[in-house]
Formats: sequence, structure tokens, C-alpha cells
Amino acid sequence: MSSHLENQRHSKGNLFFGLALIVAGSVFLMDHMELIHALDYWFLLPAMIAIGGLVDIISPDKPEHIAKGCFSLVLALWLYISIEQLWGWTFHNSWPLLLIAFGIRHLIGGLLASRNTQE
Repeated sequence: MSSHLENQRHSKGNLFFGLALIVAGSVFLMDHMELIHALDYWFLLPAMIAIGGLVDIISPDKPEHIAKGCFSLVLALWLYISIEQLWGWTFHNSWPLLLIAFGIRHLIGGLLASRNTQE
């Protein structure tokens, strides 16, 4: 992979991570100043994770990034479902799904990486 593509990917990652930190810091600051109640904005966390996953899927440099992006989407969905307690799922009773999803992510990432090196 060229150095230019690596730099582009690194820049996209830095831009997204920087924006996520600014949003999170702003929410906590406004909560501290009693302008808002931060817990009312928990839904933003899954949304930010999902956006990061979509960036990985849409602009992958390596096939493994697609697996990472898919895991980010599953993580975001799990967080949303657990926060909202949909279908009776909570953090307490649904966390094993994360282990399964993480294992699938690494399995698919490994398969894609080995397929990519064989080509």
C-alpha cells in the first residue's frame, strides 16, 4: 500500500476521532455547566461508533477494515439496544453477544487478510 493512502486513512481516522472527542467534551462541559443533562445524550455514543464503522466500510485500505467496520456497526446497535432496553436486553444480559461479534470480526478479518495475501 502506498504511503499516500496510509496518510489519507490516518487523516480520516484522526478527523473522526478528533470530532468525536470535541462532541463528547462539549456534552460533558455543558452538563457540568448545568446547561444540559448529559445522560439525555447517550444515544450519541452509538451514533458516533456507527459513523466510524461506516467510514471503515466505505473507505477500507485493507479488507480487514471492512470486518472492523461491521463490528463497529454491531457494537453501536448493541449499545443502542442495551441503553434503550429493547426486547428486555440490557448490558447485564446481552454482553455475551459482544464476545461472539468480536470473535466473528477477527475470524472474518483473518480470512480476508489471508485471502488478500494469496492473491
